[in-house]
Amino acid sequence: MRHVIIGTAGHVDHGKSSLIWALTGIETDRLKEEKERGLSIELGFAYFDLPNGLRAGIVDVPGHEKFIRNMLSGAYGMDVVLFVVDAKEGVQEQTFEHLEIIDLLGISAGVLVITKADLVDVNQLEDSIEMSREILTNTTLEDSPTVVVSNITGQGIDLLKQTIVDQVGNATREDFENGIPRLFTDRVFTMPGFGAIVTGTLTGGLIQRDQRMKILPGRNEVRVRGIQVHNEPTAQALPGQRTAINLSNVTEHIGRGDVLCPMSLSELTDNIDVSIKVLGSFPRILEHWMRLRLYIGTRESICRIVMLTEEAIFPNGEALTQLRLEEPILAFRGDRFILRDFSAQYTVGGGWIIDPFATCHKRFAEQTAETLNSWAITREPEALVELILESNENLCVSEDFIRYYLASTNQALIDVLDYLEKVGKILRWGGNFPFVSSVERTQKIGLHLLEMLRNFHERKPLALGQNSSQLRLKLELNEFDFEKIIDYLLKKNQVVKDGNLIRLSSHEIAFSAQEETIKLKIEEIFSEVGLNTPSISEVIEQLSNYSARAISDTFYALVNLGQLVKIDEKVFVHKDIVEQIENLLIEYLKKHDIITVAEFRELAQTSRKYAVPFLEFCDDAGLTVRNGNYRKLRKTNVSNGGE
Repeated sequence: MRHVIIGTAGHVDHGKSSLIWALTGIETDRLKEEKERGLSIELGFAYFDLPNGLRAGIVDVPGHEKFIRNMLSGAYGMDVVLFVVDAKEGVQEQTFEHLEIIDLLGISAGVLVITKADLVDVNQLEDSIEMSREILTNTTLEDSPTVVVSNITGQGIDLLKQTIVDQVGNATREDFENGIPRLFTDRVFTMPGFGAIVTGTLTGGLIQRDQRMKILPGRNEVRVRGIQVHNEPTAQALPGQRTAINLSNVTEHIGRGDVLCPMSLSELTDNIDVSIKVLGSFPRILEHWMRLRLYIGTRESICRIVMLTEEAIFPNGEALTQLRLEEPILAFRGDRFILRDFSAQYTVGGGWIIDPFATCHKRFAEQTAETLNSWAITREPEALVELILESNENLCVSEDFIRYYLASTNQALIDVLDYLEKVGKILRWGGNFPFVSSVERTQKIGLHLLEMLRNFHERKPLALGQNSSQLRLKLELNEFDFEKIIDYLLKKNQVVKDGNLIRLSSHEIAFSAQEETIKLKIEEIFSEVGLNTPSISEVIEQLSNYSARAISDTFYALVNLGQLVKIDEKVFVHKDIVEQIENLLIEYLKKHDIITVAEFRELAQTSRKYAVPFLEFCDDAGLTVRNGNYRKLRKTNVSNGGE
């Protein structure tokens, strides 16, 4: 079922609250001060049933200039706006400012409501209508119908209700229904026996009772204890409804502007690229690093503007630029915002977010302008996903992160990713937290990695492979991205991973004529000495006719090939000797069950220097097990030996 939020806008004391009373019979001025002063200070809320059976929520916003912040909170989530002008007073200062805000927020479904018709004659009424329609020119409300009413006599109220029904059909807020549920809080209070209650206009998707959710930016994890819509308990709230949510497990302060959202959302941002329009009424130019007030949803934040392509923006000017926030917020691509000067005296302008997780750009650079334009003009979901994957600092991007750019349903996002995978544009990495990457970018990094390995093998033909950590650092990849690149190349049989070493699958250790001679001499030395092997430095001394580098490279090549077995950091033994000694040890333990270090020294004709590390090597290999001062065969080896 489609739900609708109707909002009011207009100058103070032009009859917005009494208009709502005429439509609904509900008094929206609930504060004592509001009743005493006869003006709205805080947001007011009501609801009524339209002639077509649709139940509409109404948000009554303050008209006084001192309460523009409250007006901005109420404007968020409006489907249809009732733009109110007093027939007697006509267009006033806040009439213009509210219209500018409605225009900047892109609210295009509305009704121009001329109130207090019973207080003027026909000529004055016509003048008020003409002047009011004139100021709507070139705004989002330009084509809005006009309805003349009297809140006292009831004139035009029924016609207004029917006109609202007609305008609901013009309200294009698909993002409010087919995306991620978000409730920007506009009121927070506690009730004895219930605890914390937040209210707001629900957008994007439904919220259910007992659902676990987050409050951002504080990251408080809460549970939905109860839900009310229009003062009636319900099991779920639907997008487009004014909703009161009773929360449990509240451990942090909640304030106006905090967002109730799904558990999967946790990324906050303090750097956003935006498209900005400065109002003609702003009395100065917008300059670099100016401190401003940013309004998104019901949240007010402090930010500074970073001029990237222009030195300044003049009134009535537009530009692509960046906002640096003093505190992180939850933001999505496409979110509309309003800017006011730091003193909150003037509305500066507004616009929409083109990149909610922007990097710091170089000012006045050609590449910066190209980047901003790409974000601004890319609208198709498939092209947008490709842009995200090509521009993100990480190769692999989580599917949840893409939702900040495409706030659509799960199925809509899956359909986009399925299509891109089918046409060979993306790779998808499964798991509990699915990731995706650009095929083109993955291939490019993969080719670079293969070239690095080819160069490594040319420089060090005797090395089994390159250390993976060194390779990752040279590629400037995080561990996750590096792992996925290696997986990609492994599946294509282009590389081999051996422990922490990576090599080309085509690579084989190749000895030069000199290295082949050194290789034979080293194998001869180690074959003759049993366990009493020399150190690498001693081998270099024995083969002094050759360079130390050639001997060392050949020695470790034999280790990589498995001809020499590393017993510990200083002891290497020929693989044939290792096999011989292991067989001697097995036969001895079959007869004697246990062996001490001293007994093994006699058996292997060696010293304690070599006996202890060799026995520990056998323990680590699972051949023997130590028990106090002696070893015995592991049971598995005993049973295997008996077969």
